[in-house]
Amino acid sequence: MNEIQLRDSLFELFPPDSHLDWDDVVRRAARPRVRLRRLTLVLALALLVTLAVGSALALSGRLGNLFRGTPVSDLTPRERFLLSELDMTGKIELLARRNGKAFYVIRQKNGRVCYSIGDARKNLTPAQRERRFRFGGTGCIDPRIFPTRAVPVLDQSYYSYRRGDAEARLAGLQGFAADPVDRIGVIGRDNEIIFTLPVEGNVYSAGRRGFIGAHGIVALDDKGKMLWVQCTAVGRNPATQLPAGGCGKYKNSPQPKLPPVKAQPRRPVEPPGPLVVQHGSGDGATVSIRGSRIKASFEHVSAKKRELLRSKRGQITLGCFKLVIVGGQKNQTGAYSTKPFTEVVRIRPYTPFGRPVPRAPFDGCTAMGMYGHTWNDAHGTHDTIEIALTARGRVYLAERAVARDLGWLARARSFRDIRYDLRPFTSSTAARWLGDHVVPLGSPVATPPLGKLGIWLGPARRIMLVGRAPTGRRLFFELRRGIAYRTNLLGLAQSF
Repeated sequence: MNEIQLRDSLFELFPPDSHLDWDDVVRRAARPRVRLRRLTLVLALALLVTLAVGSALALSGRLGNLFRGTPVSDLTPRERFLLSELDMTGKIELLARRNGKAFYVIRQKNGRVCYSIGDARKNLTPAQRERRFRFGGTGCIDPRIFPTRAVPVLDQSYYSYRRGDAEARLAGLQGFAADPVDRIGVIGRDNEIIFTLPVEGNVYSAGRRGFIGAHGIVALDDKGKMLWVQCTAVGRNPATQLPAGGCGKYKNSPQPKLPPVKAQPRRPVEPPGPLVVQHGSGDGATVSIRGSRIKASFEHVSAKKRELLRSKRGQITLGCFKLVIVGGQKNQTGAYSTKPFTEVVRIRPYTPFGRPVPRAPFDGCTAMGMYGHTWNDAHGTHDTIEIALTARGRVYLAERAVARDLGWLARARSFRDIRYDLRPFTSSTAARWLGDHVVPLGSPVATPPLGKLGIWLGPARRIMLVGRAPTGRRLFFELRRGIAYRTNLLGLAQSF
């Protein structure tokens, strides 16, 4: 799943309204161990959505502009692009750094305020700097809800469930808190506070510490008085691993009573300009596009591909993309939707907050299979359905398939012993270990034959993975001591 597919899937699962917007995105859900990471992601979003509808003590007025920090002016072109895609452009301030995390506030011109917690690592490799996106879990919330006396905490913790755990665990305890909040407490399985964490500079973070069986959190003032409670559960639902129940004497704070807001119609906003019509076909499917309206026919798609396209719920994820160059880097923009699978699927992508919907001309359209990928699997590295609508779309899809091959190899279990030097290898023995799809390279600047991946191992645990696209472009991924060091895959393979 690519970034725009992930973003649009989240918008459909949690439709945005005038009060909030969620991006967890972008990078984490596209990695391996899909079930666990999806669970963690959904639980994190569920907590945030619970907060957005609001737990409260009593709505008695705003607390004022509590969050002031250092302006952030060194955004990379990629960060600017991704923030604009998520409709989170505005004045960005760094509030604090805690336990390897950076806390940001993003003030938008329309009055919305977004809060983000990202990675604060330093001494990054060139590859890490290039693909870095500092604004990880980000939520936008109506300032009438937070920060107020009613909702003095914006918690961005999440629950996870690991193999062997009897209960879910509260992981990555972190978030933002208004001035009156002195400490955050964790409610344990016996409905007692088992841990407290100080709030400093309006933020809190417990780092990587997790709490098995935690049921919720409380906000305490400097005298230990309880200001706010967010109880999520007791026990565990075996089907979903979501906690269920209550927290004993710790009752959820009541919801804030806001004046009703007139619902905004969810109608696509068409950008100005001429209506462009496009047609294309590929892998047995055809698409017809008029502006933002997309119609796809799967009448001639093989039965095997249909099985790959159709999810267990009988749905398909389909959309179209266009390529934009930002700061010399190629990026995807567009829209994807999940619909019931039929012979003919019609979509008109929705974008939140009144943003114009993507419309033709597009560079290509794809429909992805509802299955997990492992490196060198039988399904290959192309999407199940790929339809190029322009020459550059055709080039992009061809190069993306090779980039995915390299990126998936770098994460593959079979590559782990080579990547982390768990046993002695040479270029030749590493290629034999990985199978016929990989050939040894004689130098770090060599290129393998078309259809093969090349590997070169050098001193100081330096590894070069190289592929050759049908366009002739040489794609590479360099690792040093197991860490991504240098690559030209960004914009093609999103995570490696």
